[in-house]
Amino acid sequence: MSRRGQDHLGGYGLVLVLMFAAGYFLVKDGRIRLTAWAARVPVVSFYEESAAREAAAGGTAEEDGGILQEVFERASGVHTISRFIEKQEENAVLAQAQPDPAYADYQKQKEEEEQDAAKAAQTEGTDAQEANGESAVQDAGDGTQPSQETAAESSSEAAGQTETAAAEPAMAATEVTGTVYTLEQLSDFEFLKSKFFYVHKSTTVYPEQLDAGTLLSRDLSLPESSEPQILLFHTHGSEAFADSEEGDPSMSITAVGDYLAQLLSEQYGIQVIHNTEVFPYSESYSLALDMINETLAQHPSIQVTIDLHRDAGARETVEINGKAMAPIMFFNGMCQTPEGPLEGVENPYLLDNLAFNFQMKLKAEAYYPGLTLRTFLKAYRYNQHVLPRATLVEVGTEQNTFEEARNSMEPLADILYKVLRGK
Repeated sequence: MSRRGQDHLGGYGLVLVLMFAAGYFLVKDGRIRLTAWAARVPVVSFYEESAAREAAAGGTAEEDGGILQEVFERASGVHTISRFIEKQEENAVLAQAQPDPAYADYQKQKEEEEQDAAKAAQTEGTDAQEANGESAVQDAGDGTQPSQETAAESSSEAAGQTETAAAEPAMAATEVTGTVYTLEQLSDFEFLKSKFFYVHKSTTVYPEQLDAGTLLSRDLSLPESSEPQILLFHTHGSEAFADSEEGDPSMSITAVGDYLAQLLSEQYGIQVIHNTEVFPYSESYSLALDMINETLAQHPSIQVTIDLHRDAGARETVEINGKAMAPIMFFNGMCQTPEGPLEGVENPYLLDNLAFNFQMKLKAEAYYPGLTLRTFLKAYRYNQHVLPRATLVEVGTEQNTFEEARNSMEPLADILYKVLRGK
């Protein structure tokens, strides 16, 4: 072979090597590496979280460009609740539809927890409630404001309200039918974390953040007012249900919100501003924040924000008062990863947000057992930094019916009323 031929062969060889290297880069997590670099996060942690999210997202694939949404969310400190992104072929099995981890874990432990609850009711719970009410969780501050009513108190209250019972809304529970936890139980960090919270791998939680005494001592009640006190909205307003017709808002999460707003205002006298705007998905959290700030400026009486979502995953139902309901899951953004706080996405109301959801969770455990899943904790902040009483609520999944989700608003409205009015 001539020298010129050898030079040509060498040139082709170099091109082949470069093409092979480029192809290997793209196949072996190329998009993830580029995205991780753009978002200024370690490739390994970004890939692991993306893989975990993909496995947990319930098979609801987003449109092309989801990876760019990830960059936006990492850079701006927000994140979607259920995310499904493209993954390399060798791990494609993980892309199969799977339930949300909180739901999957709930299903796995449901039978065991029911057995534990039954045993507890026969021992500590029953004995304490029949004694002098000391099993109720009291305010860890000056002790004047109970954070959880005892069964004895509730029974007495129910007996003394026979004349006014007819005026109570149908779903306003006055008797404890579930579990009332002792302060001693709740002061055990490991018990508290495992029983009431699901900590996603993207974040962590510290004992001082889940201190029962601190969370229960926060007075989150509001005085009665004729002015609006709640802003209800939907960052993902297009979320629908198993029997929803595409593009029909009357069967979407915004219609579920309509019912919640109606219950709060008509039955409980808590005035609500319900924003039903559907934001473009790629900018949903930033546009929702603009709307929140504008609404708060126009209505300074608002003290509560509720971001109502529909989750993704397996179908679960619970029967309450003869109605099938979709489970509810409270959600908190922790503004931190296992490595430490996230810069630029601080939340001065983090403990208040946790306290708000925790107090509602305990009310649900006492009055509506089985309604709520464990509170989901994740790394970002989800616009919960705007007020002390800011919450994000997931109701059901895409496999629940619209009616099941709508029914769940009845106990949720009562739970909100009990916490906001100190009942």
